[in-house]
Amino acid sequence: MFFTDSNEKMIFAQNGNPNGMLDCILAGVTYPNPEYRIARLPSNEYVLEYVISGSGHIEYGGDVIDVRAGMFYYIKKGADVVYYADPADPYEKIWMNIDGILVDRLTELFMLGEVFTEEVNVMQQFLEIHDRLEHMTTANSADICRQISCILYEMLMEVRKTEFFPDTQDKNALDERIRAYIDSNIYSDISLDLMAEHFGITKMHIIRVFKRKFGITPMQYLIDKKISVAKSLLCGTVMPIKEIASLLRYSNTQHFSSSFKTATGITPNKYRQAKHE
Repeated sequence: MFFTDSNEKMIFAQNGNPNGMLDCILAGVTYPNPEYRIARLPSNEYVLEYVISGSGHIEYGGDVIDVRAGMFYYIKKGADVVYYADPADPYEKIWMNIDGILVDRLTELFMLGEVFTEEVNVMQQFLEIHDRLEHMTTANSADICRQISCILYEMLMEVRKTEFFPDTQDKNALDERIRAYIDSNIYSDISLDLMAEHFGITKMHIIRVFKRKFGITPMQYLIDKKISVAKSLLCGTVMPIKEIASLLRYSNTQHFSSSFKTATGITPNKYRQAKHE
């Protein structure tokens, strides 16, 4: 990986001739920067991004679309757009720029249009794609592209599941809104205090409502989700344990290892070794 400046980490830049089917042009992470601004007039490739924290804006077709933590957005190749961080709360985001026949077909299949946004947690899929790109070589590029194609399909299926496979549950119910809030903030520092402030109710009411529906407290649900994500990253990537701990907002590696062992009975390192044997 390499840094383009203090506010951006590039994990991949295309090196060599594109294959025309799935071409990964660039991929990286942008850190909070109130002056961040990109103009694509028009865009030369498809842009897929997930906002980890903070907020920003997309100018398209005379409108301004707001994006915030927990949101995915997509910009079609050829679209005239300008997107930028909110100066008061600049976003951190993970992203990739891609092209190719396969991407053309997938974006048509999932009916994404020219600019599309959705509140959905696809951070894990981005991380898995980044992990594969970091380990791409000339010898394994074909296999890596096949793997990325599958992950990309999974990501877009998750993005469009509400449209294609609508949930019959009442999404306006408080318990479901609390769960959606937690699901969208797995990679953020959230607490009962923040939940209470967000929903404008007491912490005890949040616990009572959530536990009545799901059988566990909101914080236990959050821990369970973090452990589930950690398992996937330990098995599906070679991301260092220290980075996984930081990504999931544990204070340090020791805290993460202790929490993981409490939940699974085994340390993260031994879990990874066991799955790879």
